[in-house]
Formats: sequence, structure tokens, C-alpha cells
Amino acid sequence: MKISRVGIAAKINSADATRVALDAGKFLASKGIEVSYTSEVSGQAGVRPVALDKMSVDLVVVVGGDGTIMRAAQKVGNTPILGIKVGALGFLCETAPDSARDALEKVISNRFFLDYKTKLSVKCMDLDLPEALNEVLVTTTKPSKILVLSVSKDGEPLHRGRADGVIVSTTTGSTAYALSAGGPVVDPSLDVIEVVFTCPLSAGLRPTLFPNSAKVEVSVLPGGSPGLVVLDGQTTVPVDYNIPIVIEKSEKSAAFVRISTPDFYKRIRQKIKLGFEI
Repeated sequence: MKISRVGIAAKINSADATRVALDAGKFLASKGIEVSYTSEVSGQAGVRPVALDKMSVDLVVVVGGDGTIMRAAQKVGNTPILGIKVGALGFLCETAPDSARDALEKVISNRFFLDYKTKLSVKCMDLDLPEALNEVLVTTTKPSKILVLSVSKDGEPLHRGRADGVIVSTTTGSTAYALSAGGPVVDPSLDVIEVVFTCPLSAGLRPTLFPNSAKVEVSVLPGGSPGLVVLDGQTTVPVDYNIPIVIEKSEKSAAFVRISTPDFYKRIRQKIKLGFEI
């Protein structure tokens, strides 16, 4: 895969991310690569900004944390992403600022591979919604108010009852909000769809894993608060009662640049500190 055009995006309102993004751009330009910048960086680069979804590039370099990467993943389609960590967690990032130039050198020398991650498509009220890399959350529009939810899998009822919400997660998202809500760590070799209820009134309700072929449908029912659909913590859509929210595996994947084979459990130990010891 030849890299000749690269887009660069950075964490909003982060001087550190902007500095690293500018340095990455200068390095790439010195190698003869055509570079485009989003608005967070373009002013200091002295060029006009290009929106991520308007870029025609071979690679997008995203400088920031997981939130910045998920925002980018909603807009770049199948274009590969290289994450440079400037943020609190950076679980999805491949490199850090002090090793970014080395990583970029390997990428433009074609010494990398692509790690494809499942995304979820969401159909609701004929809206054109972005796909989710981590999770789809159905929650209340009113803090401290409870929802009445109906959840089914492939048309078969799974649960009907009261809860603060429900998370429908990819394998990638299993170590994000779903984990905080009591879900399991899912090995990245397993491509599944995970359903986790948040604070259900049914105390025995447990997280459930489905094959990636499953179609999950969620409806908010009368008797509780109206609902809100949140995609990767980035996009929110109010949803009224009895409106089906259909969630299934997308035909498209997110592609992440990897310089070396990821050590998933090392990242778990270092970044999430779940108690795994070696």
C-alpha cells in the first residue's frame, strides 16, 4: 500500500496535540507526502482546513485520545487511521509522540499492517446516522429518571423491563463503557455483539454476548423517561416511545495501522488495571 496523501486531525483545544500534529505534518511533507489538515491544526500550519469526510487521502493520522479517534472513525469510512496518543487513555492509539516519527517512517516505507475492527450500523427513524466503533447506548433524556426498555435479538424477545439504559457494544467497545457497566473483557479474536444493561431493576440481569450476525432491536416504552441514542459518546439523537432502534454489524470496518502485533492483555494491564498479573 503506497502512502502519498495523508490527512491529519488533532484533539480539540489541546496545544500538545496541535504541536504533535504539526510535527507529524512537517515530517511527512519532508518525505514528499501531500498533507491535509483539519481545522484544529490548519491555522497554525498556514493552510486551509479540509473536513475529514472531504479528504481524499491514503491515511489519516489522528493525534489525541480514544474520543478523538472515535470522532475520526465516524467520518473517514474505510481510510486507515494511525493514532498518536495525546490523552488520558489512548487504548486505540498505536504510538506516542516520542516515537511518532519512527512510526510514520515505517508507514511510508510500507512496513505496517492493517487491523480491521467491526463497526455497528444503527437504523432509527430513517435518520442517516454514523456507524459506531465502540458502542450504541440507549439512555434516558432525564438524569435520575429510569427507562422502560424492550430488547430483542433477531426478532426474539430478550428482556423487557426497567433500567437506566442499555449498551450494545462491539468487541472493541468491550473495554470501554460496557466494561465500566459490568461487562466482560472480550478477547479481540472474538467478533461479537455485546449487550449490557446499565443499573437494571432486575438484579439478576447479566451481560450477554451474541454472534456478529445478530440483529439487536431496542425500543423505549411508555411508563418511563423518553430515550436518547448515543453513538460512541459523540453523536446523540432523541428517540420517542415505541420507535425501534435496529443495531447490527456494519458492512464496513474501521482500519487501524499497526506497526507491530498488538499485545492486548499488556494494554489491559497497563491502561485499565483490571487486576491481571504476570
